[in-house]
Amino acid sequence: ANAEGMAEALRQKDADRIRSLAYGIAVNNLEDDLQFLDPSGRPIFAMHHRPQGLIEEYDFVVGGDTDFLQWDFVRRVAGGQTDPLGDKYSGLARTGWGDFFYVAGPVTDPSANSGQMAGIILVGKSLDNIVRGMRAETLAQITLYDERGGLLASTVINPQPLDEAYAREILDNQAVYVGRRDADNQRTLVVFDIGYQEMLIPWEGRDKADMGLLGISLARNNIVAVSFPTRLQIALLAGSAFVLIILLGVAIANTISRPISSLVRASEQVMLGNLRVQVPPITNDEVAVLARTFNQMVSSLEQSQHDLLNAYDRTLEGWSKALELKDRMTEGHSQRVTELVVRVGRAMGLDEAQIVHVRRGAILHDIGKMGIPDEILNKPGKLTEAEWKVVRRHPEYALQMLAPIEYLRPALDIPYCHHERWDGSGYPRGLKGQSIPLAARIFAVVDTWDAISFDRPYRKAFTPAEARQTLLDEKGTKLDPAVVDRFLEIIRE
Repeated sequence: ANAEGMAEALRQKDADRIRSLAYGIAVNNLEDDLQFLDPSGRPIFAMHHRPQGLIEEYDFVVGGDTDFLQWDFVRRVAGGQTDPLGDKYSGLARTGWGDFFYVAGPVTDPSANSGQMAGIILVGKSLDNIVRGMRAETLAQITLYDERGGLLASTVINPQPLDEAYAREILDNQAVYVGRRDADNQRTLVVFDIGYQEMLIPWEGRDKADMGLLGISLARNNIVAVSFPTRLQIALLAGSAFVLIILLGVAIANTISRPISSLVRASEQVMLGNLRVQVPPITNDEVAVLARTFNQMVSSLEQSQHDLLNAYDRTLEGWSKALELKDRMTEGHSQRVTELVVRVGRAMGLDEAQIVHVRRGAILHDIGKMGIPDEILNKPGKLTEAEWKVVRRHPEYALQMLAPIEYLRPALDIPYCHHERWDGSGYPRGLKGQSIPLAARIFAVVDTWDAISFDRPYRKAFTPAEARQTLLDEKGTKLDPAVVDRFLEIIRE
């Protein structure tokens, strides 16, 4: 909805333009279905992912006669409704092209009057893909039923619908069933002579509105089937160990168990994430060979992890360089502030695990500017208020770009909060004082120092004395007083 040009394309009902803007986003996010409507809910353009096709294979439809306003969640968006949850609504839709769970939201036209809607976008996930994804995540058999117990989607080979009265009973008594785990909301299924126990609970959408029932099925004999051979193996091993202890004596038993115990303890350390552990080979038998092999394996894992993290960090530096090429006024800025932020962070008591995230956040502090148009970012003159509003959105763009990347989430404090001010006058959230993350407060001081200490096209660099006085002037308003004092000590050193 925020893609540049999307609002204009919807207003002009330009299907080709909509396709060029949406196709790459849809492929990157593995979306199943996209519907683009005008403000009155009439279809303009649609993209349906081909079932079993490659990720980039979509069918495109221009126009159509589907009455989208028959769906309550679309009517709410078309009517401009908002509530404490926002202006986006969701719901289940059974269509001629499949059953989908949609999220619908408005597209506002920035070129028109404030708040004027240019169109509506629906993003849909196929119910079949939803249950397959749940199956992959949980290893359970998943079935979605409608409110009457009818089948919507299932990973079970021969799924059976529910009795309508039974389905209604579960929905009407869901507070009791969920709270007590009552046995009445379970039933037995048989697939390929394997008994499955299915638990039935409501599945809900926005505003906790019931859309049907979710069936979660697990094989009843899984625990028995797995634990019996395990118990047999343990019994055999225990019996063998007992015979060996009797025959060879306590001394030999201790000699054998000592290196094995070391391997067990080392394995537990590896499970906890310690890849620096090593097991000294204290014997000359097969256990010693196992210990050396274990050490080589752990070393290889550590090197692989190191190489992978290095590759990640080189990628982040590449992103930073790409931004500097886009914003020519800040060449070399990211490298300088990163080095200083790391130094100040250590002085402020951050441990090395936190420093790793601080360094990544500093490298990517302005990555959100990738979403700012070049004509604004590189404008030689003074920006208008409207242009400043666009520029101030770059922390939000950074959040949208980095939050989906799991290993970068701990580094978000700086890209998202580095324009917050100590007195609460900053953006994007107006955080104040200690509520601003420490990493962001440290970065704000270093960023201010670097910005005024180097030449920019619109002014000359400040002298060290002028730069120091500027920090003192902004201490307690824009900047954290404690961080300013520690930073100036470091600069003097």
